[in-house]
Amino acid sequence: MPVGKPKQPQEQTDHAGASALFVGSLEKGFRVLAAFGEECPALGVTEIALRTGLDKSAAQRFSNTLHQLGFLEKDPATRRYRPARKLMEFAYTYLRHSTLGAVAMPRLIEAGGVYQTTVNLAERDDTDMIYTVRIPHEKASYAATVPGRRIPAFCSASGIAVMSRMTDEEALDIIDRSNLVKRIETTIIDPDKIMKLVQQARRRGFAITYAQQLPREISVAAPIVDFRDRPVGAVQIPAYSPAWKQSEAAAKLGPLAIETAEAISGALVSSEQEY
Repeated sequence: MPVGKPKQPQEQTDHAGASALFVGSLEKGFRVLAAFGEECPALGVTEIALRTGLDKSAAQRFSNTLHQLGFLEKDPATRRYRPARKLMEFAYTYLRHSTLGAVAMPRLIEAGGVYQTTVNLAERDDTDMIYTVRIPHEKASYAATVPGRRIPAFCSASGIAVMSRMTDEEALDIIDRSNLVKRIETTIIDPDKIMKLVQQARRRGFAITYAQQLPREISVAAPIVDFRDRPVGAVQIPAYSPAWKQSEAAAKLGPLAIETAEAISGALVSSEQEY
């Protein structure tokens, strides 16, 4: 769980007023759905109001509407809401038509078999990274197999890897716009230290971090680029001490991440050029 207070939601978003086509009520509905996260799978109306910045009456109306539409479940005893399985349709639609996911899948499976490790595809979403394809090893926990987890780019090897293929100015912009809150006590939140990791990854071709998201986790990642040579995601391989040492992960998993990311990038470019 992150250490510190998250940014409070704003009643007015950056999109509001930017276009006459913007539908504010629709944005508020999605704000309610976004209130549910890894650390809070079930919420009452008061909690939804606090997490979204909506008043309690609006939070109740939007939550009830989403419940009636099948996107939220409601416990009849506690009256708390939680995401419903109907939301899976959106994830399926995205993943089914993802060119990056399609070209990455066989290469991730192959990479996972080399050292019997978990291998993930992480895609960039502004200042965050999202695990969209996850190839777990046989002892992985259930949570480590579920796609859709969102993590900040600034404290993840995948995010560091993506920023390593940008200019310093672009990387600093991502860091400046990030909520620099510790995920655990050892998370690095100093912008200068983050940039040193970015520059190190640029030299090595891969990023490596230790205990940034989870204790004892060594995370190795290499960037994936599109036909414009712009980073769109990363191959991420986690390992854990004491089974792995950082030097061993760098020597073995670093080259594996680079090779896999380059193969995915090449296949992605070829598929993009077909269109």
